[in-house]
Amino acid sequence: LYWNADSTRMAAANHSFYLRNCYLENRLSQGEMELAGRVVSLKDVTIPVYNLASKEDHIAPALSVFLGSKYFGGEVDYVLAGSGHIAGVVNPPAAQKYHYWTGGKPTGDFNE
Repeated sequence: LYWNADSTRMAAANHSFYLRNCYLENRLSQGEMELAGRVVSLKDVTIPVYNLASKEDHIAPALSVFLGSKYFGGEVDYVLAGSGHIAGVVNPPAAQKYHYWTGGKPTGDFNE
């Protein structure tokens, strides 16, 4: 796919900071990430969040999106769509090709 060749065009230092703090050390979700001398956290995000996951997504696995949804500080609508990364997003429910589940902010276990 064409967009696989589309780089982030992010400065090396910024990219390194992003990967280290958001992926390797997961500091943003733990409330330990520092930007411009201020500690920030996903709990600081209090605006409504619509978090869409796709059941067979290989880029943003549904379990990761489910778990990540619990870290926001405000209202979260978690929606799980059928299929993968693209088809789970672009196929409307009216087409009745795939299914979807809704339920607000995730609670409990992903497999429930």
